[in-house]
Amino acid sequence: MVKAALISGLLILGYFQYRLWFADGSIPDVRGQQAEIAAMSEQNAHLRARNAALQAEVDDLKSGVAAMEGRARTDLGMVRQGETFYLLVSR
Repeated sequence: MVKAALISGLLILGYFQYRLWFADGSIPDVRGQQAEIAAMSEQNAHLRARNAALQAEVDDLKSGVAAMEGRARTDLGMVRQGETFYLLVSR
């Protein structure tokens, strides 16, 4: 009787050890998921900052002509009528 209880206890202990180290939800599995969550959180923070910058740019472009003019000058190389454009090339 004691021997059967000891064997049953060892089997249960073995089952829980298996679940703890190798099954779904095991310690290595949880640590891997935590690392994945940390990487995704970092990526989300980067994307939130990028979205905020883009939203600020959209708001700026919607609110004034000066922002549109600045964007046209830098991105498209446009100049006002009567201005002279000089291109400096370094060697």
